[in-house]
Amino acid sequence: MIEVGKQKILTRLVGLLEQHVDTIHLVVGYREELVMEYCASYHRNVVIVRNPDFHATNTAYSFALGARHLKGKVLYMDGDLLVVPADMANFLEEAAHHDVLVGLTEPKSEQTVFASVAAPATDELAVTGFSRTEASAFEWANIVTGPADLLAGADSYVFEHLARSLPLPGCMLHLAEVDTAADLEAAERFAAAV
Repeated sequence: MIEVGKQKILTRLVGLLEQHVDTIHLVVGYREELVMEYCASYHRNVVIVRNPDFHATNTAYSFALGARHLKGKVLYMDGDLLVVPADMANFLEEAAHHDVLVGLTEPKSEQTVFASVAAPATDELAVTGFSRTEASAFEWANIVTGPADLLAGADSYVFEHLARSLPLPGCMLHLAEVDTAADLEAAERFAAAV
């Protein structure tokens, strides 16, 4: 619900995703009534999925709730991201060739989860590990695509759940994530440049 470049992040994401997907499920918890009211006014096509246990669960649980009852491939992503539209289109095009595809970006957030990556002869990136302490040239972008049951039963962070299936193919995205005040300032600069 934060504005970046005079537009709410939610509106930016919905506009970006509507170009590529048939259905958008938005999982709400904290301050859900504010988000639901906003969607009722501006994004009536968004399906709201409630996580009444948001205070005791994590993103993986919310992602699994949002994908419940869906069939086929699902795009999972955090709601605090600004993504370059061409990169999202490229990511989804690449996802058509993989069962699971992990989004990567350059490290820049204050709460970085680094991704170890190997580049095979085909120049495709292969994610081989995640770490909060071992720096690398790649950061987990909080975006992944895979089957609707990819995160069913996940009892850890999304990246920790994905780590159980490594190596997985990865794809670079230019994006900004807003977790902190400093991230918001960086996102404003990012939005102005995109």
